Amino acid sequence: MTNDAKLQQRESYLSTNPPAAATCASDTHWRSFVTRLPSFVLLIVATTMMSACGFHLRGAASYPFSSVYVQAPTTFGVGTLTVPGAGAPIVPDVVAGLSGSGIAMKTKAEDADFSVRFLQVFFDKRVLSLSGGGRAREFELEYRVRYEFVDVKGRLWGEPGEITIRRDFSFAESQALAKEAEERQLVRDMQLDAAAQILRRLQSVKRPG
Repeated sequence: MTNDAKLQQRESYLSTNPPAAATCASDTHWRSFVTRLPSFVLLIVATTMMSACGFHLRGAASYPFSSVYVQAPTTFGVGTLTVPGAGAPIVPDVVAGLSGSGIAMKTKAEDADFSVRFLQVFFDKRVLSLSGGGRAREFELEYRVRYEFVDVKGRLWGEPGEITIRRDFSFAESQALAKEAEERQLVRDMQLDAAAQILRRLQSVKRPG
C-alpha cells in the first residue's frame, strides 16, 4: 500500500472514529460521566487520592470521662481594633472533637461526669509597623482563652489554664479585600489551634488526688 493510500485510510478512520478527547466537547460531559459512577467507585477513587496526598484518618482520641458539659465563655472581649470573624465561639470546635471521639455531650453540668468551663475568650489586634505615609502596614493578632476542668463533684482537675496564640500578618490597601479574607482565615486557624490544644490537654488531664 502506498503512503497516499495509507494516509487516506487513516483520515477515513478518524472521520468515523474521533479520538476520545474530541468526543468530550466540554466539562459538562465529564461531570455527567462522573455523576453516573457508582458511589462505591467514587469512594475508592477519593480514598486513593487522599492516601497519595498523605492524608490518613486518625483513631478516636481517649479521654478520662464518658460524658461532658461544655460551658460557653462567661466573658468575650475584643480589643480596640476590629477583628473579622472574631465572634465565632470556640465551643462548637471542642464539642465536635469530643463527640467525634464518642463522648456523650450533655446540656447540663449536673448530667455530665465532667465539665469544660471557658472563663474568658479575648481577641486583640495591634499595629506592629507603619508605612511611610503613616498607615498600618503590619499587624499582630492575639487570641487568648482561659478555661478550667471540673468533675461532677465540683473538683478542679488541675489549675485553671490559659492558651495564648499570636499571629502576624501584613496589610496593603491595594489588596484590601484579599487581605481581609486572609485575616479571617488566620483568625479561624487560631480558633482551631486553640480548640486542638484544649482537646490535647483534656486527654492528658490528671484526676485530683
